[in-house]
Amino acid sequence: MHPIQDEEDDILARLEARLESVNGVISRLREHNAELEAQLREALASREESSAELAAAREEATRAREEAERLRSRQKQAATRIKTLLSQVEQMDLLTEA
Repeated sequence: MHPIQDEEDDILARLEARLESVNGVISRLREHNAELEAQLREALASREESSAELAAAREEATRAREEAERLRSRQKQAATRIKTLLSQVEQMDLLTEA
């Protein structure tokens, strides 16, 4: 064969090798991209689940605070009633002694 033809064949062979190498890199990048997208979907699902759990926990905390406030209010009312009753009992004792 001719030296020019051999040189062209070598150039074509190197180009084909480079193209195969590039195709391999692209394939690996696509696979890696697919893995990253799957991880992203999992992370987003986990974040949504955590957000829902956080919202539920906040609602529960709000209900607990409201219940505690109602109980404190009832306790204050009961204490006031007891003081009133004790005051009335003291007045009745004073009246009976007099």
